[in-house]
Amino acid sequence: MVANAITIKTFVAMGADDGVTVSFLCLSSAEFVCFLALLGQELSMTLWVIEMISGYRIVFFIQPMAFNNFFGNIRNCLFTIPVLMTVYLSVAKCMCVVKPLHFKNMFSVRQTLWIMAGFCVFAIVSYVPIFASIGFPELYDGNINKTRPMLWISPELDIIKNVVLTTRDSVPCFASEVIIIICIYVMSDSLMLATKFRASSTSGGMSASIRDSHRNELQVIKQVVLISVVYIVGITPKIVVFLAMSVVPDLNIGQRHQNLAVILANTRELIEMIMSAVNIFIYYEYNSKFRSLCKY
Repeated sequence: MVANAITIKTFVAMGADDGVTVSFLCLSSAEFVCFLALLGQELSMTLWVIEMISGYRIVFFIQPMAFNNFFGNIRNCLFTIPVLMTVYLSVAKCMCVVKPLHFKNMFSVRQTLWIMAGFCVFAIVSYVPIFASIGFPELYDGNINKTRPMLWISPELDIIKNVVLTTRDSVPCFASEVIIIICIYVMSDSLMLATKFRASSTSGGMSASIRDSHRNELQVIKQVVLISVVYIVGITPKIVVFLAMSVVPDLNIGQRHQNLAVILANTRELIEMIMSAVNIFIYYEYNSKFRSLCKY
């Protein structure tokens, strides 16, 4: 959260004057909100632990695990946004690299903002069936021997969750990994060609302004490639865990191997957090304007 907050503040100071900068800003903002929801999960878990170790002499107005479930669903809902944003960023930059004259002016600030807004709307609207299947009515809690707002789950939640998460999470994650790997290959190949071109043009008398423009473009491509690689590293554990849970039905919460499922989920979340925190170092290394403003 700290890394993304610094990134957001720096990009705002830079000014959103091109589609790539806007994409980076939106990506950091989306990840910040996701981890804000995760922090809510951890705080609610802390409240639950306080109730447990106090023997329920200390109790809270609402069941802590209800908060935990709420923030967990918020995070799962919003996690799709940085996934789609990373795919957009990779595809947009890849198209600009392959056909610069055709696509360079297509990904403007206005168009990028509209696309990012569309991703947000899709992520929220597609998760509505799950939100509609949970609630927090006043129920009797045997642990404290009185009623309080508690988590209610619809009997159809498992069916709804399987359909929703498969269509909006699992399939997009698989597809995004394939798409981004292809984009990384194309952009890496272009980077090598551009490096050779730059080396030959240095001795060929290319003007300083053209060389600077070319160098800046290379730096942007390097940023996108590295962020895409970080995304692949971060999303792969989620795909592996999903496949494992699909192959082994007992590897789920409430099933025989639920402890292992919790360990895998926590490990995946830890990797996602580490990968998100890495982005600021990529921006710092390959963007001179970001570096100077970040220092300031």
